[in-house]
Amino acid sequence: MKSTAALYCLLSLLPLLLCLLAGCASRPLAKEEANDPVDKIDAQGLFMENCSVCHGKNGSAHTFHGWIVGAQNLTSAEWQTETTDEQILNAIRTGPSVMPAFGKKLSPTEIEALAKYVRTFEPSQ
Repeated sequence: MKSTAALYCLLSLLPLLLCLLAGCASRPLAKEEANDPVDKIDAQGLFMENCSVCHGKNGSAHTFHGWIVGAQNLTSAEWQTETTDEQILNAIRTGPSVMPAFGKKLSPTEIEALAKYVRTFEPSQ
């Protein structure tokens, strides 16, 4: 009986795991722009492809997936004020908590462009 319950528990977590993996995967745009200079990179496009599933299109993290993984609200005035550019770069590179690391999936210039894009989100109250 215990093994059946454990199996059901594991099977119930499988869709969540697949959703996490599918929602945070690097897409073709990253491959196309890997060698571009920062000012030529479509940072919004990279964000939509790699980050919006969790952080939302507007950075507010008001998505089902973001709620499940506890994604950071990038529009938080407190977060925007207290988080340094280096911390943002490091988070994209190394992936804090359940966020995947993009250091091997995106080029350094793409990561820099994403960090600059994150700063464009209007802080909410």
